[in-house]
This record gives sequence, structure tokens and C-alpha cells, in this order.
Amino acid sequence: MAITIKDVAREAGVSISTVSKVANNSHEISEPTAMMVREVMQRLDYTPNVRATSLKRRQSRHIAYLTVLRKGEAFLNPWLFEFLCGAHGALARKGYSIALVNVCDDEKPGDTLKSVISAGGHDGVIVHGEALGRDVAMMLARSSFPHIVVGKPEFDSPVCWLDNDNALACGIAVQHLAEGGVRHIAFIGGGREDSVSKKRLAGAYAMQNELGLSMEENDVCYTDFSIEGSRTAAMKLLTRPDRPDGIICVNNIITIGVLRAVREMGLNMPTDLQVITFDEYPFSRIMDPQPTVVNIDVHDLGEQVASQLLKNIRNPALHVQSYITLPELIIGETTKATAAHKPHS
Repeated sequence: MAITIKDVAREAGVSISTVSKVANNSHEISEPTAMMVREVMQRLDYTPNVRATSLKRRQSRHIAYLTVLRKGEAFLNPWLFEFLCGAHGALARKGYSIALVNVCDDEKPGDTLKSVISAGGHDGVIVHGEALGRDVAMMLARSSFPHIVVGKPEFDSPVCWLDNDNALACGIAVQHLAEGGVRHIAFIGGGREDSVSKKRLAGAYAMQNELGLSMEENDVCYTDFSIEGSRTAAMKLLTRPDRPDGIICVNNIITIGVLRAVREMGLNMPTDLQVITFDEYPFSRIMDPQPTVVNIDVHDLGEQVASQLLKNIRNPALHVQSYITLPELIIGETTKATAAHKPHS
């Protein structure tokens, strides 16, 4: 049974109104009393139901975005800014602002989320999938705080989420390579625990099974998302006696490293090798040769996530768990165009 404000008041020996004021950071309560109440709240693992208190005060019209911001994040995750542009645009049109909340250095991201909820300065929260642990998911479910998670959780959870269908996107990549005559496909992803890589790899396996193809364990390589690490992974694949005739790269950065390895090997694309990647943004248009991509509109994802959160704020009972933004195949110079798919001019 969830801990209530009455339980906290009883344990702390204060009134319900005192607990409420402490939860809302009121200056009316003395610091010693506030510290004592917060200690009880933490000990009982109590999360204030901000939805209930928001009826008593005006909305802040601020949205928090919990994400992971490491050094070099702009390079490692350039899609973050494009996503934020989409989300900001949808929120700004309704008079809302968005603020980044970093959980990179937190041992317990749930504590950061608890602070966001308890402070009462935000009407809702967007949670990046990488910042979603079981503690965060449980807190979102128990607090009934308006939220939306970017990416399907890797564990069963009642939280609201929206995601691109990464498995479907990779299935499209496999099908396109197969239609171009590829019979031995390799896959280069990020770390073994990278959620996007895992979902896209699952899609690759599923489509290959459907088409009667197979991908062995040594056809799958993992990298640190660096260009050099990706070049090294590609060299290992391309110097094998049974080298693949098609490579799926999980993102643009990995593709840059793969194309370097292809040039060093003196291979021609798409005759000797076909390469396909994901996302037209941010580097695919300036690569040489220009790669074929399965494009996922990250800007649109940001808009849809923000719009859904605003719906949840208006209707707290609304629940969504869904895939959105269908992928689009854009033919470049690294795969063979078929009758069904001609290059864009």
C-alpha cells in the first residue's frame, strides 16, 4: 500500500498541512521542523502527489526533461538537440518551457526525479530511456505525476512511453540489402547494453529469419560509438576470408568509421560491399559516398512526445504505450537501387 501524507504526518508528529508545506518548499515552516519532516518522508519513501496539490495552485507551465548529459554528449548524441527542438516547438506553442535535468552523475536517478516532483516547479516530465531505471519507473507510477518516457522500457512497467520502432527500421534495412543481392549481412552497433542497438539487432535477426538468411555471432560487432572503434570493427569484418557483402551501421558516427575502413581496403560500393545506416541527420548528407539510410524523424518524435505529455497533463487518466514515426528508406550511393526503390534526386 502506498504511503500517504497522513502516514508521514502521523510518523513525524505534525499536521497534514505542515507536511504539505514542507513538500512544497514553503518558507512558513522552520528549518528544523522541515528537516525532520523530510527525513521522515525519505525514510518512508514517500513521494508527494503533485497532481493533487496542483489543483490548489496555478500551473507552472514548465516541463522537465530528465536525460544523461556526459562530456562530449553533443558529439556522441547529436540527435538530442534535434529532439529538443521538436519538443520545445510543440511546448512553446502552448505556452510551456522545457528545462534539461542531468542524471549522469547521480547514483540514484530516482532521487533527482523525486526532487523535480516534490519541488512543484514543473507540471510534467519527459524521461529519456537511458535515464529510466526501475526506481524512476516505480516513482512515476506511484506519484501519478504527468510523464512520458522516450523509448520503450526494457522491463515491464505501467509508465507512459512513446518510441520509434527500431526493430521495424532495421527490418527495412535488411530487406533492402537482400533485394539488392546481399546474402551475408553483418551488424555494427554500440555497446552491448545500448538499447537502440539491441532493438535494431533484434529487428535484423527477425527479418533475416523471414527471408531465409542467417547472421552468425561473429557477424555482430560492438563499438564504443567512436569513429576509430567503428573503423577497427569494420576492418575485422572485411579482412575475414568469409567477409560480409553487406553491413548495417547502427548510426551515422559508426558509418564514418566503416567508410574509412572500406576506403583502406580498396573496396567499391555498392559492387563489392553494400552499407546502410540510420538517420539522415546529422552527418549522412556530408559523407562521401552518401550512404543509404533508414530515416527516423527525431524532430517529429520530439513534437509527438511533447504533445502527448500535454494531453496527459490535461487528462491524468490518459495512458499511452505506443510506437510512432514510421521509418523512411532514402537511397544513397552505398547500396544498389532496385525497381521498388529508386534514389532520390
